[in-house]
Amino acid sequence: MSIHRYSLQNLLPDYARGGAGLIIGAGGWLLASGSGARLAVVIFGGLTLLFLLFTIRTVVRQYTRIEMTDDAIISGRTGRLALRWSDLDRVRLRYYSTRRNRSGGWMTLKLTRGRAAISLDSNIDGFDMIAARAAQAIRENNAAADDITRANLAALGLITSIEDTAAESAEMTR
Repeated sequence: MSIHRYSLQNLLPDYARGGAGLIIGAGGWLLASGSGARLAVVIFGGLTLLFLLFTIRTVVRQYTRIEMTDDAIISGRTGRLALRWSDLDRVRLRYYSTRRNRSGGWMTLKLTRGRAAISLDSNIDGFDMIAARAAQAIRENNAAADDITRANLAALGLITSIEDTAAESAEMTR
């Protein structure tokens, strides 16, 4: 069994962005006066709410705990939601770039069984290990994975190529 969490070091930039946004949004909202006050309250109130939600999301991520065993992945954040690797229906891996040249950025992994899902991003400690186990689940269980997911797994070196994995899936369904 392994336990995975978002480290505070990885979350500090998000806390800084959330705090700066809250200060600017609330400051503009509180300083609004005169004829344009109503518009300023709407704009800065909306910004304050947006950054408040972002900061709450960051706090939730800080307390997220993912346990991974040979049989299942368990999220402690949502009331101990457990997904057995053998029961996965769908795996989705996406890459979001922060630069034009596709350098920098993060990945998100969504593991689904029916309507139950566990989502995490590449800032969690041990993301590569979790993604490797998800790739294994795709091969073993014929879990659905689109071409983007297969390409991202190939980019991580977790599968050999998109075509090889698609051929394996076709053989399993025969």
